[in-house]
Amino acid sequence: MKISTGYESIGNTAGKKNGSTTTSRLTYAMTTTSSKSTSWSSELGGSASWGVATVEAKVGRDITDSTEKGVTVQNWMDVPGGKWGYTTPKIERTKYVIQRWQDTASCGARFLGNDGTLGGITAFPFFSECVASSACTPKP
Repeated sequence: MKISTGYESIGNTAGKKNGSTTTSRLTYAMTTTSSKSTSWSSELGGSASWGVATVEAKVGRDITDSTEKGVTVQNWMDVPGGKWGYTTPKIERTKYVIQRWQDTASCGARFLGNDGTLGGITAFPFFSECVASSACTPKP
């Protein structure tokens, strides 16, 4: 069961003003400044790799185990003339709770508890962007 989705920065924000009067493609190459890992909190048992495999099988999304610090990532964006373009490399982290249920004799289901909570990296790298007349903060 999906709980939430959020974004975490893995590098510094880069920005540049397009000094032209026409739209230009600005390309940013930046190095990641932090590493991130998929997290696992076990309640009824199971390992992190079991949690990842369970979510991938049930939800159909790939989960990245970890990202590395010091990797160069690249992004480009079209910025209108006279505007500023900013971008920040991020990861998308989606939290899932894995529940344990038992079939009953009367064809019902009984909740046994939560196996654990997985904070899986579901997108890497993800780039937040903004374009504005002055300084702006890329969101999300």
